[in-house]
Amino acid sequence: MEVGALDYTVVSEDTNYRSKKLVQILYRRCAPWQQVATLLKAFKDNDDKKFDTIVIQGVYNQERTIYEYTNGQLIFDRNVRLGSQTLKRYQIETDNGYAMDAVRIVVSE
Repeated sequence: MEVGALDYTVVSEDTNYRSKKLVQILYRRCAPWQQVATLLKAFKDNDDKKFDTIVIQGVYNQERTIYEYTNGQLIFDRNVRLGSQTLKRYQIETDNGYAMDAVRIVVSE
């Protein structure tokens, strides 16, 4: 899937939270599958094992608030508990999460 990922620019990176890293990336409008590919590529490039949660937000232009995204979002949780198991979870949303054609993908490993 990384073959279809677009080039992106890191707009901001916020690590002011204890175990959470927030990265906003800027890239052009694209199909939902390309948003997913670009978000996964950005996650791979910005993964940091000292954070339990990493949030990658795609934007068309710089947004004013940290929870605004317009071009998809990926939330990775490193230590999700499911009973006695500890899992890794990826939550990926396309567009702004509220659009009629937005896609939400949740994968655990």
